[in-house]
Amino acid sequence: MTESTATTEPFERWELPARLALSDRGVGYHLANPIIADVQAHCAYTGQSPYDAFGSPEEFAMVAAAEQPAHLRDNPDRDGYTPGDHLSGGLFILALAGVVGSLFYAALERTLTLSATPAALTGMAFLGLAVFVVRGVPGALRAAGRPRLATASFALVALLAGLAVTAFFALPREPVFPVPVLAVAAVSLLVLLWQLRGPKKPRQPIEHTAPTPRTAGHNDDVDGWFRRLTGLLVGRYDLTPQRAGELARQARNHLAAAQGATPDSEFGPVEEYAREIAEYEPQRRVPFWRTAPAGLIGSLAGLSLAVSALLSWTAEGHYWAAYGVALPGALASAWYAGVYLLHTLRLLRRRRP
Repeated sequence: MTESTATTEPFERWELPARLALSDRGVGYHLANPIIADVQAHCAYTGQSPYDAFGSPEEFAMVAAAEQPAHLRDNPDRDGYTPGDHLSGGLFILALAGVVGSLFYAALERTLTLSATPAALTGMAFLGLAVFVVRGVPGALRAAGRPRLATASFALVALLAGLAVTAFFALPREPVFPVPVLAVAAVSLLVLLWQLRGPKKPRQPIEHTAPTPRTAGHNDDVDGWFRRLTGLLVGRYDLTPQRAGELARQARNHLAAAQGATPDSEFGPVEEYAREIAEYEPQRRVPFWRTAPAGLIGSLAGLSLAVSALLSWTAEGHYWAAYGVALPGALASAWYAGVYLLHTLRLLRRRRP
């Protein structure tokens, strides 16, 4: 863009791509508002265009996002998901199963109450936790830069699933109290609506950092800085541990050559530095078990098992298990099968010459 164009075009032409670039770097809407307001006030006072004062939207966003406190920023992974996005996905599946499963049970059995038994209540609680963990926790931990904890979280899934099976078969099955079906559906629907809400407006002004040339911080924990760098490269940006270790060693050697420097003063904030060097790395070949075709296969297998259990338990008269466990499992599996099918079709289209 020429200088004359940059000077004469409306501020809004610069603002929109700047907001999008800030969002890509974890600066949400409410945090971006005062930052953009500072830029606009500076330009109004000096008469400069935002291009002259702060550079292109991408250049501005790179510096401004790095200057903001880490606890105020979101940190999306390569798929564009933050840890909170992964966790909310697991909660969404549970809430959707609660709405559809409870209403389907009420319509099929022509009743408005569920008979709560110790076996059903305890087993469903453990099963719901297992679904939530397997759907959200590993991805959230990887996005947070904790790949080892992400792998270890599958042990928690196995434990919760085992406790659910034990509860279903070992605890008493005598009804304890009735549960209104509409109450279950209403609570689940409220959870869904809560997840669809927009970002909450802060009650007090956000103590943001005004967009200025980047200044160096200080970090005396050198080893901790490089451990965090390695974890971010492996977990959030999906580099191999070997490549992440190699990049960390290169950075450490560079720091040793710059006598008296700290990681923050030499490289900037660790999360922003990890993002910068990851952008120049080739896209890693994702393991098959994390691909869309693998997810499709697993979802179809889960759907088959859930439908078989639904038919079997219905024939044997175990309606609480059929509609409380098998039906929500079938609905969730069908949902994911559709999602993974769309992703698989997109991959096939991209590979066509």
